[in-house]
Amino acid sequence: MVKMINRTKSIMVFIIFITVLTFGTGVKSRNSQNETAPENPGIIKPKNKGGKHEDNEANSDKKKKHSLKNKKNIEKELKNNKGQSTETDAANLNNGNENPQNGDVNNLNNIKNGENEVNPSEKLDNKNHKKKKKKDKKDKEKEKKVIEAEDKEIEGISKYSGPIHKFIATREGKVLKAQGEREKHPTASLAKVMNIIVALDEIDKGNASLDDEICFTPDTAYLKGSWLNVKHGDCFTLETLLKSEIIYSANNAAYLVAKHIGKGDIEKFVALMNEKAQELGMTDTVFYTPAGLPTSMTGKPMDISTAYDLYLMGRKASEDDRIKEWSSQLQLELPNSNGDQVIYKNRNALLYRYGIYGLKTGFHADAGYNLILTSKLGNLEIVSVTLGNRTDVERNDDQKVEFTKIEDRLQAIYTVGKEMGKFKVLNGKKKELKGVISDNVYQIDNSNYTFRINDLNVDAGKKGIEKGEKIAMLEVLDDGNVVSKIEIVAGEDTEPLSWFGKILRLISFGLV
Repeated sequence: MVKMINRTKSIMVFIIFITVLTFGTGVKSRNSQNETAPENPGIIKPKNKGGKHEDNEANSDKKKKHSLKNKKNIEKELKNNKGQSTETDAANLNNGNENPQNGDVNNLNNIKNGENEVNPSEKLDNKNHKKKKKKDKKDKEKEKKVIEAEDKEIEGISKYSGPIHKFIATREGKVLKAQGEREKHPTASLAKVMNIIVALDEIDKGNASLDDEICFTPDTAYLKGSWLNVKHGDCFTLETLLKSEIIYSANNAAYLVAKHIGKGDIEKFVALMNEKAQELGMTDTVFYTPAGLPTSMTGKPMDISTAYDLYLMGRKASEDDRIKEWSSQLQLELPNSNGDQVIYKNRNALLYRYGIYGLKTGFHADAGYNLILTSKLGNLEIVSVTLGNRTDVERNDDQKVEFTKIEDRLQAIYTVGKEMGKFKVLNGKKKELKGVISDNVYQIDNSNYTFRINDLNVDAGKKGIEKGEKIAMLEVLDDGNVVSKIEIVAGEDTEPLSWFGKILRLISFGLV
């Protein structure tokens, strides 16, 4: 019996010992977790697997400290021995990563709440690459130059020693100056104006487009005189080529345009130029080339016309808004095959003086210095032609004198800003607006122009009418024909009429 009791005691002690060994550590751990009691008893925290409440803040702190420790270990390992695993392997094992080789990836995914972090050595490589790329870009920009176009031949002293031919008249035909206007004379580059007129005619007929891309060929790229600084194979739009003709008088551009519009046949294009000349009444004009080059360069007779015929051509050109816009540009900037920007300056030195907005210069030694100018002085559109000046300076000075004389002959009828009366406005708070003339209006000599005002009855719409908007037109008539129009603009603002205002005005028969 005593043996039985002793045996039972031994078994009980053994069971207690095993229990303490098995659960003692867990109990201590759980007790330590419960030592930090929540300050706010009203907040119930989630329970862990053992049924005890978890402290979220404590766990969050531990996770952050653990993540920071992993980050430092990874950075240290990467700096000391890239590709090897030391301290991070142990950290990965503690985190439950069975494959130490995946430790870097897992830890990097845990750092900064899951944000990816770049290898420090890769960061340095990327930074150096960006710096090099930026430097290369700056060096490339420095290499690109902005240069002024270079002519193969410089304009020199004219061989022509004959009389100077002139014809100056308004667009409607009132002659202001005539001097040897029917004498035949080489056109030089004034022929390019007809080149452009013909090309635009074909575009308007649908046979070509300003957007056509045309490439220089060996036979067109390297012509002498004024030229686009190009190589064969360089390509430009038809519009760019036409601009370069009127602005810079580029010979190679004129020939390439002729070849393109003539479907490869330059002679066919020249025939179109002569047809157009006859259509305009240029009876004393014959073209042999698309650019007006001398016989020494073409082996052909020189292109011939008169000051009067070239006035007719200039008048036609001044009616085309595209030519007016292009010829008024001070310069053209185009890239060359080296990537440089080449400046092609307008050869018309009188732009924006005396109302001049175009048109074209011309020179070769046998023709002297020729010029067509288009000018707008108030209601007057003037075309001036001079042929056979000895030098460029003489040519410009001659036209300065002529336009100064024209200005002295002008008689102002209305000056810009003069009030022209009241004009009707539909659906505006104001039923009428004061109108003022937008440009000067002249008589010249005994021109005997008559004038007629056309009220446009503008609608205020939803935006109203602002000061300066067109509300009427002043028509200038010569022998009953309208020769020009000048805008009359609003001298004050008006807001649009509200829907209630419209109803009120309607029921009051317009009294309100």
